[in-house]
Amino acid sequence: MKTLLLLRHAKAEVEAGRGDKARALTARGCRDAAIMGWYLRAQGNQPDRILTSRARRARQTAAIVAAAADYRGPVRAKRGLYYAPPAALLRRVRRLPKKAACVLLVGHNPDLEDLAALLAGPGGSAPYLPTAGLIRLDFDVRRWRDIRPGTGRCGELQMPAALIAKAG
Repeated sequence: MKTLLLLRHAKAEVEAGRGDKARALTARGCRDAAIMGWYLRAQGNQPDRILTSRARRARQTAAIVAAAADYRGPVRAKRGLYYAPPAALLRRVRRLPKKAACVLLVGHNPDLEDLAALLAGPGGSAPYLPTAGLIRLDFDVRRWRDIRPGTGRCGELQMPAALIAKAG
């Protein structure tokens, strides 16, 4: 079985003055990213690999989540994950190493929503993905290259505010 975790970057500043890719996380974004990392650790969803868009807000989100989840591997910022169509993201997923059972992909909307909608199986629907929102997709395959559209089981959407409410 393979598990793909899709995490939209956390809340970022509106303007960076240096372009969209340079936008940094806000204080709320940093807090929300940490909450999502703690959630992953508490649920036992420790990723074997973390891939992120090269945009600053996505790299920051991935780094904070990795630290909070106690992830010990490298966080890999990859070209082609910034505003990519779902077919391109699926090609990237299919190239993941067989030994990785659970992969966290940190990116952007509408890319991640579109990828989740493409991969969700019959009866599954990909929800709206807010900032720092997380969707889990499970696949009954041994190799990433065997993943096909419509074959994933889409889990419940997780969001920082909902997790705080459950804990409180």
